[in-house]
Amino acid sequence: MNSSFVNALYGKKLQICFLFYMIMFLPLLTPLAQNLSVKHVVATITINTILFISIGLLLLFCKSRTQKLVFSGLFVISYLPNTIYTSYLLFAHVLLQKNSVISLFETNPEESKEFLVHYFNPWIIVGCLVYILLCFLIIWKMRVGKPLRIKDHKMTFFSALLSLILVVSLPPLSRSVYFVNFYKMFVDYKIRLGKEESAILERQSQSYEVKEMFEDSVPKTIVVVIGESLTRRHMSLYGYPRTTNPKLGALGDSLLVYQDVISPQVHTIPVLRSILTLADRDNLDYITEKPSMFELFNRAGYETHFISTQPFGGNFKTSYDVLLDLSKNIYSLSSEKQPDEIILPTFRNILADGNKKNKLILIHLIGNHMAYEFRYTPPYNIFNNEKDHLIKETDFRDKKAIRTIDKYDNSVLYNDFVLSQLIHILQDQSDQKTALVYFSDHGEEVYETRDFAGHAYEKVSPSMCEVPFLVWMSPNFKKEREDLILDTTRSYSTSDFLYSLSDLAGFNYLDYNDKRSIFSIEFEPRERYVGELTYDEVKARSNKK
Repeated sequence: MNSSFVNALYGKKLQICFLFYMIMFLPLLTPLAQNLSVKHVVATITINTILFISIGLLLLFCKSRTQKLVFSGLFVISYLPNTIYTSYLLFAHVLLQKNSVISLFETNPEESKEFLVHYFNPWIIVGCLVYILLCFLIIWKMRVGKPLRIKDHKMTFFSALLSLILVVSLPPLSRSVYFVNFYKMFVDYKIRLGKEESAILERQSQSYEVKEMFEDSVPKTIVVVIGESLTRRHMSLYGYPRTTNPKLGALGDSLLVYQDVISPQVHTIPVLRSILTLADRDNLDYITEKPSMFELFNRAGYETHFISTQPFGGNFKTSYDVLLDLSKNIYSLSSEKQPDEIILPTFRNILADGNKKNKLILIHLIGNHMAYEFRYTPPYNIFNNEKDHLIKETDFRDKKAIRTIDKYDNSVLYNDFVLSQLIHILQDQSDQKTALVYFSDHGEEVYETRDFAGHAYEKVSPSMCEVPFLVWMSPNFKKEREDLILDTTRSYSTSDFLYSLSDLAGFNYLDYNDKRSIFSIEFEPRERYVGELTYDEVKARSNKK
């Protein structure tokens, strides 16, 4: 290494410091990530070190203006992903993975605001500001010397250039570079979304026969209610010590409470994509190749309705919006920013519209989504551990955590009210054939075994995937469908829900599989997965903690 090379390195101390700050800061924090193996941590640090050295060497050959552009561009493209990954790593001690990052792409401003309210930490805000100020300070203080000539250091230049190209372009390597992987996932997500929308809309003109096996002059009404972030571990229906389900509990034997149902993921987006379609972990392409929920019911002649208090459509589309858009009638109520009971007048109007067609009504609630204190009205601010003393303090559950549990349980109590009101409205249709199925998209962990509240696949636990599954049927509906097997002890995953819903409606079609309906005499239990882990693996990981 000759003197000109050494002098060039020495003269760019601030530039090297800036590069290290931009590229190596997050990788050096990865040992804090509880979801990464030692091998993964070593590989991440090694690959980012190669990138850091490669860019640093190449900048020795650049003129002042080029260096300024490179540093400014690097700051712009790395700041957002760096802030997201680092903040989550510091407060949750995990590094975000693909499904969680894609969920961020589909998060709307209102949801982001509530997330920040729940997890607000002033030190994270301070850290972000310091991060920005340091970057500007380093760039301002930079002094650029005379660049090296490529012809004098050909081997160094081309080795660094080749290393840079390989790290950025090869997927096994680029996945370890947080900001490169972040934008690659975003581009892939947008391309996939466009292709799915086109394929789903195109197949609407294709023929697909759906036969109804139990036709009658009395129309059927089937209601599917999808909750949000409700774990059955906080429901008195499932043995929780607080009476969080007084109204549903009062329904007695008329309400079927299934004991062993899980969700296929712990994030809304992948769960909804599974619930609304025949797609599963072995057949992801079924989302574009096979008909979805509203398509099946539309083809069977049903009047289909979708009611949502979750943000839907507009500027913040999700990858399942195209499936929901297929409903003949859509009622998006999230803009009202009201608690879930806002759905009740719309629900009553649909039932009273005089239409003699069969009806499918899909309701998507905001449910128990954090921040929990926004999920119930004042009359349901009931639970207070200072009065009932049912929640015990531990080394990971302090008074603040217990107050969060109080709020979550209040939201469960309010959800009990909303769901019971829907059932009572159906009970008033005494001469009709009506049925209601309720389950949550996924569960929630609320300081059960560690200092954490929320849901994240990187920290997956049984509480995040164990969901309530409730079924109510009117006497007339039960009388017509005495063939249904109502065994509440069956082990089941909502990834197969569309088969069960088809069975409930009495459908038969080319892709229907009786063995995957929880109501069928032919039902066969299958290995249940939560993402890439089996349910047994999720429980085993939790037991190790």
